[in-house]
Amino acid sequence: MTHSIRGLWRVDRLRWFAALVAMLLLTMPVPHAAAQSAAGSTGRLVIQATSGGPIYVVNEDGSGLRYLTDGMDPALSPDGQWVAFTRWDGVQNGATGSLWVIRVDGSEAHALLGDIPQPKSPAWSPDGSRIVMTVLKGGRLEPERKCSSERPPREAYDVEVKRETDDSGRPKIRFCYTLPAHTYWGLRAVEVATGSFEDIPANLFSNSASWDPTNPWHLVHRGERGLENVDLNRGINWPLTDDVNDHSPTFSPDGSKIAVSYWQHDHWEIHVLNADGSGRVRLTEISARAAIEQMINNKALPRSWNNAAPCWSPDGTRIAFVTDRNGRWEVWVMNADGSDPHPLLPPEVQAQLDLQYYGMDERMLSWR
Repeated sequence: MTHSIRGLWRVDRLRWFAALVAMLLLTMPVPHAAAQSAAGSTGRLVIQATSGGPIYVVNEDGSGLRYLTDGMDPALSPDGQWVAFTRWDGVQNGATGSLWVIRVDGSEAHALLGDIPQPKSPAWSPDGSRIVMTVLKGGRLEPERKCSSERPPREAYDVEVKRETDDSGRPKIRFCYTLPAHTYWGLRAVEVATGSFEDIPANLFSNSASWDPTNPWHLVHRGERGLENVDLNRGINWPLTDDVNDHSPTFSPDGSKIAVSYWQHDHWEIHVLNADGSGRVRLTEISARAAIEQMINNKALPRSWNNAAPCWSPDGTRIAFVTDRNGRWEVWVMNADGSDPHPLLPPEVQAQLDLQYYGMDERMLSWR
């Protein structure tokens, strides 16, 4: 009898909780389900479906979707007439590749520079005369198996402890482990008119540069311990942030803000900070409504969705990004303060793109 009463009490408690949740869901605001665009806006985006795969052009209202070319990390020129991208000659670490440009209408595609070690992340100078990109500089290109009497470093995996004896018969311990690939990266600037280039002085982990639109001498890129500044005139660099989770910086059109893909413990979110590194704000996170729905449907703690690869609108009032909150990667947009997130493109257009984001500092979007 006691067990039956306890069982009924548990059922009543669950019913009460379900009713409370239902009431909360009814009172929460429903997010936009369709794309919205600014009145009179004629912006255009290039979208990378997957790194090295199809690149598309589409108007920001979702009209005019068309295939442009294949490649990686597309970037629209400041005048919106050209797209820079890279291609690799192979998929293995250490492969060479090339830097390309193509008109946004699909004409005049040509390589600016070839035989480049694993080029990626091209970014235009404010006047469109140069392109800076990331190039491979060496390091450990593939995982490496090692055995040593010294304890393995923190990044090692598949660790084995072997008990052996030395030549005199005394016992000793040897550690065998695998070290992950650990590549070095640098920055290279290419003249668009001539294809001539120079490597920019930076550290061995310089990646994914963004060119300051208001200060042509200034770059910001991802470094080993956070974001770093580069002074192109003086050939020096210095820290901007000290957070290793900052990835893929991108300047706002007026140069006052920087948006980043941020590794938030176990998933990606979008943060924005001032150009001097101050005033960091997290713009994206799972909503209370979505968290409650996940708990009800999955009977488990909610899983945070990913939000990554931010890209500023031409007027700097909005930020486009990719998200997997609906179970597949889609292009969404929000105000520059993080409010009003909603799909940028209609569902039928999203379905044609088949986006994939791998968290390798790839650029998915460019908007002019």
